[in-house]
Amino acid sequence: MRISSLRLHDFRNYHDCKLVFEEGIHVVAGKNAQGKTNLLEAILYLSTTRSHRSSDEKNLIREGCEAFFLQAELIKHQKKQGLKAAVNEKGKNLFVYGNPVSRVSDFIGELNAVMFCPDDMNLFQASPRMRRRFIDVELSKVSKKYVSTLYKAGKLLKERNAYLKSERVDEGFLSVLSDQLIDEQVIIMKQRYYFLQELLSYSLPFYKKLSQDGTTLDIVYESCVAYCDDDKQLKLSLKEKFNKQLQRDLHMKQTSIGIHKEDFSFQINGKDIETYASQGQKRSVLLALKIGMVHMIGKLIQEYPVLLLDDVFSELDVYRREQLLTSLPEEVQIFISTTDTSEAKKISNVRKVTLWKVDDGSIVRC
Repeated sequence: MRISSLRLHDFRNYHDCKLVFEEGIHVVAGKNAQGKTNLLEAILYLSTTRSHRSSDEKNLIREGCEAFFLQAELIKHQKKQGLKAAVNEKGKNLFVYGNPVSRVSDFIGELNAVMFCPDDMNLFQASPRMRRRFIDVELSKVSKKYVSTLYKAGKLLKERNAYLKSERVDEGFLSVLSDQLIDEQVIIMKQRYYFLQELLSYSLPFYKKLSQDGTTLDIVYESCVAYCDDDKQLKLSLKEKFNKQLQRDLHMKQTSIGIHKEDFSFQINGKDIETYASQGQKRSVLLALKIGMVHMIGKLIQEYPVLLLDDVFSELDVYRREQLLTSLPEEVQIFISTTDTSEAKKISNVRKVTLWKVDDGSIVRC
C-alpha cells in the first residue's frame, strides 16, 4: 500500500496543496511550525478519522475558514483507490471510491498508517485512558468488527450510566442493560487480548536487535476479571463482577467496571517500564512496537501500511536509525519529518529518498 497523491484544502496552515508521491522514503524538512507535522497528521487522519494532536476537529480547520477536506489516491493491492474526508463545524463526511460512507468503521483502515512521534514517549506514564486509546486506534486499523463493537459498547455504557442517574432504578431493566453491555465487552476483551499477544510476538525480534542487553519485553492485559478464552466463563465472571459492584454503581450513579476501566502494562524483565526503564529502553520499546505493528498489519491484510516518523530521527543514534530502516521491507512507504535537510543524505544509501521542503504551509519537491 502506498499513497500516490494527496491534497490538503484548508487543513491547518495549508490552503490548497496537491502532492504526488512515489515509492520509497519521503523526507519532509523545514523549520519548526511550518507545517511538517501537519502533513503527516493529514495522512494519519485519512487512516483513523482523528487527529493525534487534537480531539476537537475545529482546530484542524485553517484559521478564518469554515471547513477542510483531505483527498488521497492510493495504490492498494495493485489497484487505485480514492479516499476523501470533508469536515466542517456540523460534522464530517467520508468517501471511498467517490461514494459516501455512513459508518466510520467502513472508512478506517482503508488507508493503513502507523505513526511514531515524540509524544509517544508519554505512553508509559500516561493515564490508563491514553493507553486504551493507543490500543483502540491501532486495533481499529485491522478490525472493522472491533470499531463497530466498540461503538455499540460505548452507546450501551452511556445508556446504563444515564439510567443509573434516574430517580427510580428498576434493577430488572438495569440487569438487561448490563447483560447487553457484557456481551459486547466480551468481544472487545478477546480482540484486545489477542491483538496484544500478536503485537508482542511481532515486536520482540526487533526489540532484541535494538536492546542487545538480554532483557525481555512483555505486555500485560489488566482487566477487571481474569481473562479466559471461554466466552461463557468470561461472561459469567463479568456478570458476577457487575452484580458485586451493583450497590456501588447505584450509589455513584455510574458504571465502575468494564472495558472503559482497563489498563495495559508494558514490562521489561517483569518490571514496569515507567518505573524501571531508562529513556533509551523506552525508546527501543516504542520503536519495536511500531515496527511490530507494520509487520503485523502486513501479515493480516497482505500489504504493508504507510509509516509516519514525526521528528524522531533527531532522538535516535546511528545504530537505531539503521536498524529501523533495514528492518522494514522495501515496499513500506515512509514519511519522515525533520528540521535537518541533511537527513535525506544520511539515509539515501539505505533506500530511495525524496526530499520535500516546507515553508509556512507551502511544500516543494527538491
